[in-house]
Amino acid sequence: MAGKGKAKPSLDPSFTPLESPCNLFFLRRATLAVSRQYNAALKSSGLQVTQFSVLFILHVSGPLSITELANKMGLDRTSMSRNLMPLQQQGLVSVGDEGWHRTRDVAITTAGEKILKKVLPMWRKAQTAFIEHMGQADTAVLIELLGRASRIGA
Repeated sequence: MAGKGKAKPSLDPSFTPLESPCNLFFLRRATLAVSRQYNAALKSSGLQVTQFSVLFILHVSGPLSITELANKMGLDRTSMSRNLMPLQQQGLVSVGDEGWHRTRDVAITTAGEKILKKVLPMWRKAQTAFIEHMGQADTAVLIELLGRASRIGA
């Protein structure tokens, strides 16, 4: 039988400190759970919460280059371009041609503003549910801690 008699590799406790849980695992698990909750609240709109975020950022800031938008979203430029495609195909954002400095500006369209207005109450409902689950004080602490965590390595 293959593998019979071979010792199973053991984990080196100094390499995998079992008394300290993996921060990334718990952050990713929380992110997935919260994303599911917000996406469920927005489901009838046809938008994902990340798409809502793009529209909201563009609504507040006005047109941005893809790089600037990517930075605000915490993404690289290539991922941001890929995420913009469905919004552009639905006519919710416009992406300009490359200009003299090789930047492409992204702007929310009238259709994007219209759907944003429709989705905002759905987002507010998800936001309220999250705050009710976590509590106002813990939500504020969480936002501060996540802000600090997002600047790791910066």
